[in-house]
Amino acid sequence: MRETIDGALRRQRIAVVLAVVVGLLTSVGTGAGRGTAGLLALLPLVVCVGLLVRQFRLPPSGDDLRMDERERALYAPPRAGVTLVPLLVGLGAYQTANSWPRAGDGSFRLALTVSFALLTVVFAVLFWRRVPGVQLTPEGITHRRHERQWFVPWADLDPAGRVGSPRGSGVVSLPLGRPGSSRDARGRGSVAVRDLDAAPERIAAAIRHYLTHSDERAEIGTPQGYARLRRALDGDA
Repeated sequence: MRETIDGALRRQRIAVVLAVVVGLLTSVGTGAGRGTAGLLALLPLVVCVGLLVRQFRLPPSGDDLRMDERERALYAPPRAGVTLVPLLVGLGAYQTANSWPRAGDGSFRLALTVSFALLTVVFAVLFWRRVPGVQLTPEGITHRRHERQWFVPWADLDPAGRVGSPRGSGVVSLPLGRPGSSRDARGRGSVAVRDLDAAPERIAAAIRHYLTHSDERAEIGTPQGYARLRRALDGDA
């Protein structure tokens, strides 16, 4: 699991660097000429729209959760190439470089340039730190997003609650059931799965299974536990 996550993070960091380079070079290219060369100014918008359409039209992954016996975990790694990282960082770098020559024309243009620069730095830092993922262990559920990571113990979840993944929602809902947990665990009531390389229904089913079969949680991340889970889920399908 660690090798898979580290490899995805390396690829994401490379994407961040390339996005900055491409954004800056595109800005130089669009500002260097007129006429036909000026049409290159539309390129970032075209790429932005294309990536957004691709992102939202892409069907969810159909893969299963992976097992890591060494770390005693089931996990879903990030999907390769399914991210808006290059778009956000590259577009920010492009807008920063494109606005910079006119930054001295007034306070508004200067503020706009600074805002683009700050957004580029913020996105680059966020995407440099971690990749999306979800991890099930005997202790609970770890959910990673670009901006943060949090852990939900099994004890915080209501076994009688609903674990679901509405079609097209891109999230798996978690039933925070301990008194006060909704307040103490703000924002932890759902797991984003759109960018994960595992079927949302499969992730939801695995969480639901271990939520209602507490005696099997100790086997999470073991071959026998993984085989038992797959038999249970395939039998329910």
